[in-house]
Amino acid sequence: MKILFVNSGAAGFHSRYAFDIYNTLTKDFRYNVKQIAPKELSYSVICTFRPQVLLVVHGTRTPLDLVRFARTQGVITVLWIVEDPYEIDFHRGSMVKAYNYVFTNEKQAVKEYDHPFVTYLPWCCNPRVHKRIKVPECYESDVCFIGMGFANRINILNQIAPVLNKYNVKLIGDWNRWGAKLHPDLEKFTLPVVDDFLEVQRYYNGAKINLNLHRDPENPPAGNSRGVTATSPNDRTFALAGCGVFQLVDNTRPDLWDCFSEGEEIVSFANPEDLARKIEEYLSNPEKREQLGKAAQKKAYLYHTFSNRLDQIFRTIRLPIVRKAMYNIPVDCENAYRMNYNYHI
Repeated sequence: MKILFVNSGAAGFHSRYAFDIYNTLTKDFRYNVKQIAPKELSYSVICTFRPQVLLVVHGTRTPLDLVRFARTQGVITVLWIVEDPYEIDFHRGSMVKAYNYVFTNEKQAVKEYDHPFVTYLPWCCNPRVHKRIKVPECYESDVCFIGMGFANRINILNQIAPVLNKYNVKLIGDWNRWGAKLHPDLEKFTLPVVDDFLEVQRYYNGAKINLNLHRDPENPPAGNSRGVTATSPNDRTFALAGCGVFQLVDNTRPDLWDCFSEGEEIVSFANPEDLARKIEEYLSNPEKREQLGKAAQKKAYLYHTFSNRLDQIFRTIRLPIVRKAMYNIPVDCENAYRMNYNYHI
């Protein structure tokens, strides 16, 4: 079986999951896979490689005329959307209609598309990458948050500044881009955006508590003019679970509890006051943090991997599934990452 995999063509976060998809396709499934960027897709590539499946992730940079051409050649065309609902305005209409099958990371986006075959596909982890590792002291912290400094996140952090000020905290990201300002007491905790996911993984593993603050679906505006509500968990939820570390997550995404169990694998908070209380509670209970992190990793590895998600795609499009031996996971993927991509938050 031949699969032509078209990545997003973007750097940073997009490159990370492109690596995970390609890594899973080539190591867990016995398919002949060719990965290209959108600008490399052409009539010649389609006719020469002659894939049975054209798998496009993200999709906004992939020429739709070439997708339609692939369909005329009998190729099954699949779009895996990963930026719903934030960029949903760019996905509606001609983009989704160009494909045979559409998969979206947001459950509330399914009903937004005028397409007969749209499926909700939650985020996931790559066990070869998302795993427990020992890290040097410089990566250790009591509380860590890694992500963009959106206003809703800064608002939460500012409200718990008196509590955070007592601990070893690391806040890694761009904190000045979207207008909101961090509390002055928190500025000493900030670190620049990390360009390498392997570094992100080390900070995850070095933190006693990882904060998981979801993005507001409308602010900052990107492409959600109809205000579609987000109810599905972000990618960070699964990356942290895959690493087997403890996370405190906001309770704004109810679909999260279709994937993990509240209080048994992941702990949520209702508001900044609740978050502050739980930070102090769990910092004083390392055994409980370890228990929850291990339980979340077990669930993630069983049900929420890229292999699980690709398996669902293949079953939906009725593609015969042939797997290699699963999860013979190498100790270190660092060289593979560094050879293929530069990573950005």
